[in-house]
Order: sequence, then structure tokens, then C-alpha cells
Amino acid sequence: MIEVSQAQVPSLLLLLVLLVSVVIAIYFGVKSGDKYSQEEAEQDAVSFAGVITEADGPVTTFLIISFIVLIVWAVVYLISYL
Repeated sequence: MIEVSQAQVPSLLLLLVLLVSVVIAIYFGVKSGDKYSQEEAEQDAVSFAGVITEADGPVTTFLIISFIVLIVWAVVYLISYL
């Protein structure tokens, strides 16, 4: 049996939250390519002098979640330290 002291609980909670966050981020990162395939990206791509290629596509779920997490973190940080 593993004994956990009261001082270790916040660290363990932080570790658990980080592990769950990484798993969720990997899941959404892998699933992001399902809606917009490589072929669709190449069809919509515009080439500039054969050197740079640019394609427009939808914003992925991974990116939306990342933006939301960053905005929430920034708001919480500002409220905490102002």
C-alpha cells in the first residue's frame, strides 16, 4: 500500500491533470486530420514560384481547444496577479 501525505496531494493532482491533458491533446491532435485530408489540402494549395506552397483549410479541433486553454489560462493568471 502506498501512503500519501497531505503535502503530496497538490503535486499528485497537478501530475494527474497534466497527464490527462497530454492524453487529450494527443487524441485531438491525431483526430484533427480526419476532417481535412492531405488531398484536399493539395487541391486548395497555391504555389509561389515553386518554392513555397500555401493552403487554406478549416481550423482543427486541436487548435480550437489549444486557443481556449490559453485564453482561460491568461484570464486566470491576470485575475490571480492583479
